[in-house]
Amino acid sequence: MKFCLVVLIPLFLFFNILSVNAQDSSQPCKVGDGNLVGKYIGECKNGYANGKGEATGIHHYIGTFKYGLPNGTGIYYYSDSVYYSGNFQDGIKEGKGEFHYSRKGLPDSLVKGYWSADVFRGKQYVTNKISGTQYFDNVEINASKEIGHILTIEITTTSGSPNGARASAGGSPGFGLTLSDLISTNGGLITKTSSFASSEKSTVTYNISNFPAQLFATLSNGETFNLELYKAAYYTVRLYKNK
Repeated sequence: MKFCLVVLIPLFLFFNILSVNAQDSSQPCKVGDGNLVGKYIGECKNGYANGKGEATGIHHYIGTFKYGLPNGTGIYYYSDSVYYSGNFQDGIKEGKGEFHYSRKGLPDSLVKGYWSADVFRGKQYVTNKISGTQYFDNVEINASKEIGHILTIEITTTSGSPNGARASAGGSPGFGLTLSDLISTNGGLITKTSSFASSEKSTVTYNISNFPAQLFATLSNGETFNLELYKAAYYTVRLYKNK
């Protein structure tokens, strides 16, 4: 009897561990798009749809997921006759794709090109828009291919002081600029993470919570400009003034 008891206890613990593991592996994968909540078949990570999968709710999606949302390539069916095939980022259309509207007995109505922030942009991939920068001699915006939430604004002048004061007859330097303020005009949260300023160059870095982001910037000399960032990415904005 003692031998049987010794054997049974390890066996009980072994099957109990298997049971716990089975319960953990059977936890459902969460899908973040409310229109796709219902049935999910596919790969999971940390309780979320992640990797290749298929989700069916009010709408139907087949493709790749990340953290519960369509990310990468896939086909999103809005109905039996309307679907989008192409690239996604954080659950919205982002990149090259095709929007189909099937017509019975007729060729599909097709919109083909590039999307950003879920909006059709045309034949070229556009991730941002800047306006009100006619004050500067050169403007450059770079966006990373990978997903990010960081914006760096770099302002360079040939001479001057960080407060943006104009040069005077007495010989005081002018037109070294800094970014005085940056606000979101569409409700997103922006947080300054670092800043640097010298007489000829200033740099400010922000964390952007939500995309698309609509931003309004004010410089130390009172000049302003608008910046729209469609895609979630790492952005660098370089502004140059030859003064």
